[in-house]
Amino acid sequence: MSRANDRDIVKFQYNSDKNLYARQALHRGFSTNKYGWENWVFDQYMFKPNDKVIEFGCGNGSTWANNSNKIPKDIKVTLTDISEGMLSTAESNLLEIEQIIKYCNMDIQNIKYTNSYFDCAIANHMLYHVQNRDLAISEIARILKEDGTFYVTTNSIYNMKGLKNLVMDFDSRLDYSSFSVASEFGLENGAEQLSKHFESVEKLVYEDSLHITEPKPLVDYVLSLEGHVNIQEIMTESRTKEFYQYLKDIILKDGSIDIPKASGMFIAKKPKKLTE
Repeated sequence: MSRANDRDIVKFQYNSDKNLYARQALHRGFSTNKYGWENWVFDQYMFKPNDKVIEFGCGNGSTWANNSNKIPKDIKVTLTDISEGMLSTAESNLLEIEQIIKYCNMDIQNIKYTNSYFDCAIANHMLYHVQNRDLAISEIARILKEDGTFYVTTNSIYNMKGLKNLVMDFDSRLDYSSFSVASEFGLENGAEQLSKHFESVEKLVYEDSLHITEPKPLVDYVLSLEGHVNIQEIMTESRTKEFYQYLKDIILKDGSIDIPKASGMFIAKKPKKLTE
């Protein structure tokens, strides 16, 4: 088990959308690809009339909220998350979207639906937090119809390259270097994991980077990693102010902090069905 999928850390990290929102804010404010990650992700969804759709780890529901005008009128969407706080936030954010018919507190490793029930399943940036991914992916294959599709987003091991060094150059006590979600399930190793339970796996990459011209959103991003990184032990109020000044000085000197991004999506089809 790593800190990426330690159940207690994950529950602490996502008991509300505070940390997730801080990370989303940095990407929304300073991404160089102005089309937008959530727009691109939604564009990949090929929903058919009357599809039953389920999302695991729905978070604050931002992908649906930002694409509400694109959601087909006749699909039925179930949103799930292991965090009651996240589900509550998602429901508050998505009250006007009639296609979302149910919110469920559910673990992807133990899905409470019958075989071949859904047409589409979605898991955005969450499989790397699952302890038993093989079980989770087999559960997805089980609940999908034979022509069903599983949409999965994640990062590359090269995503945000340079940020760890930036943080550790400020304070080497921060154990950021050992934290990697992509080593669990990323663009480099996700297809192999999915292929055990799906006949077809396609990988799509979203081209983007960060051009950061203000220190505070990056400070908030780093602080949002509490639990995954030993933030609480090191980043006292005074140390956080010093970190802000450290980033401000870099931006004043160089004009910006530029960080490459590497994220994408797997589209898995033809689920392998277990024989009795």
